[in-house]
Formats: sequence, C-alpha cells, structure tokens
Amino acid sequence: MEDQLIRANKEFQVADALASNASKNAHKANGILENFKSENERLKNWKSIMSTAPVMAFTVIFFIVSIGEYLVSKEIYREFNEKWPWAIAIVFFVAGLFVSEFIVYKLFGQKRAWKKYELKRDKNNNSKTNDEIDYSIKKITNNYFLFGALLGILIIAAIGFLSYKRVQGELAAGMRETGFGIMDFMPVILYIIEIISGAFIWYLIKKIGLGMYVKKLWKNFSHFTVACNRDTAASIKKYQDAEHENYDPFKVQLSDNIHTAFYRNNSFTMDDKEKYVSIPTKMNDFFNIHLIDKDGNPLRRHITIITDYKFTASGSTNADGKLTLEIEGTFPSDSCKRIFIRESANSEEYISINEEYDLSKEKVHDVILG
Repeated sequence: MEDQLIRANKEFQVADALASNASKNAHKANGILENFKSENERLKNWKSIMSTAPVMAFTVIFFIVSIGEYLVSKEIYREFNEKWPWAIAIVFFVAGLFVSEFIVYKLFGQKRAWKKYELKRDKNNNSKTNDEIDYSIKKITNNYFLFGALLGILIIAAIGFLSYKRVQGELAAGMRETGFGIMDFMPVILYIIEIISGAFIWYLIKKIGLGMYVKKLWKNFSHFTVACNRDTAASIKKYQDAEHENYDPFKVQLSDNIHTAFYRNNSFTMDDKEKYVSIPTKMNDFFNIHLIDKDGNPLRRHITIITDYKFTASGSTNADGKLTLEIEGTFPSDSCKRIFIRESANSEEYISINEEYDLSKEKVHDVILG
C-alpha cells in the first residue's frame, strides 16, 4: 500500500508539471493572439483605406515601364560601369522609389488617410487631437513633396545630361548624323512615368511584410495552442494513472494548473483554438447536501467532495444532516463527482459515492446512506 501511495504521488507530480506547462503555453498563446488580432486588424484597415487607390494598376505600369526604361537607358548606364550597367540601373531604380514615396502623399488622399491611421495608432500620439494629427500630416506631405520633387528633378536632370552626352559622343564618333532628338528624351520620359507609377511600391512592400508577420503570429499561436492541448491531455492521463493507485484522497494537494487543465479539457475543443487557451473566469459555487439514512433520519458525518475540475471541499453535517460547502475559485459548469463520507475528520475509514451532483446555491441534494 505504501508503494502504491508513492507511485500515486509521483504520478500526481508529473501531472502537475504537465498542467503547469499547459498553462504556460496557454499564456504564451494568449499573448501572441492579442498581437495577432491587433496586427490583423491593422492589415484589414490598410486594405480598406487603400481600396480605392489604383495600387495594382500603377504597380503593373511601374514594372513594365521600369523594364522599358532600363532597355532604353542601358547605354547611358554603361557610362558609369561598362560591365554591370544593371547595377547602376538598380541605384536609379531605388532612388526613384524614394522619390515616389515622397511625392505620393501629395498626389493621393488615400495615402494621407493611411498615414493618419498609422499616426493615430501610435500610442505616443494618444494625447493629440484630430486637428493636430491633420496638421502633422499636412506638414509631412508638404515637406516630403518638396524634398521628393527636388530629388526627382536632380535625378531626371542627371539622366537627361547623360543622354545628351551619349548623343554628343555618338556624333563625334560618326555613329549618327542627327543631333539630340525626341527619342533621346525617352529615358527621361520613362523615368518620370516610373516615378509616378511607383507611388505605391513602398506601401505594397510594407503590406506584404505585415501580411507575412500576421501569418507568422497565427502560426506561432497555433503552435503554442497545440502544445497546450498536448500537455493538458497528458496531465489528465497522469492524474488518472495516479487515481488508479491506492492514494489517500484526503491528502492530495493539487495546483490551480490541474484544475484549469480539467476545465479546459471538459469545456473546450481545438475546433475553437481561441476559447481553448482563453484565461478562464473564476467563481465560487456551492454544494448542498442533506444526509439521511434509509429511514429518513438525519446523519452527522464528515463530508469531503471532489468536483469535476478536481476541487475539494470538506465539512460536517449539522444535527439536521445538512451541510453547505463552498467551492472557492472554481470555473463555470463544475459539478460534484465524488463524495467521501466519514464518521469524523480523523477517521481512516470512509464510504465513497461516485455520482454526479449539480453545484447550486439553492439546490439541496438528498443523499441516503445505508
């Protein structure tokens, strides 16, 4: 018997450790879920705000024009690097994207609305009024546009100058007879179109990045939820293994993690992962017993109950055979699963009743002994 008790205690300890891991995973999952909901809502708002902007149309035009601009300007870029003209093209390409981002706020109200949403999301701006935020956006828009326009003019002028130099070089080498013509303006024209059509590229890059982050958050949430489910099931299995041993039901000390594991397992499934790892709301519930013999006479006995979520409560019936036990810190829909009846709190002998009884402040359960 003593060996069985030792084995039972070991099983209880393993069950408690697994339940503790399950609770930790549930807390981690909840933290990630909160972040996921916030970022997912952010992504939805981005899409909603930018839904009326010509994002895809401009982006398609941008890539088509960028390829055409490179093919037309390839010889110009060779002036910088004979072997890798594409490397120079990338520099101009990236510089053009920065110009696009600077001027887009002036050209499209949707991008200003997007910026306003981001500023209002920033906790540092919680004390600012809408008028103050609108003023900030106006200031940002004007400053960005001024800087972008100057930078764009410099780049376009540089491309125009390089195109002019190429024409002069070809004339000097006898490679052409006519001077600077309309076709020699093509690199400049295409680059201007590239700047305008690239207005939403940085937004798309950010949106794709946010979308990937949201997917990663959900993946991590699912990972910790599955781990919680696995450890919860293993904890309950170990608890049941302990029950099969000859353990003393009056000396078992259980942590709140065990209670939570049984509540989670009995109340939720993995079909709703959010509810499965939700932090349960605690409550106090009551078990009322009226203990009588087969002739209806009240009995004075010491009562210990174990609930469905493995909470325990003890007390002695009064002269009328009645007792109200308060189960503190339990969870919704708990019930009494086992009743242990002893002559007194010190008695080693007991009678066990394995039936389910509702917990209720008003309802009284008549239990007949004999």
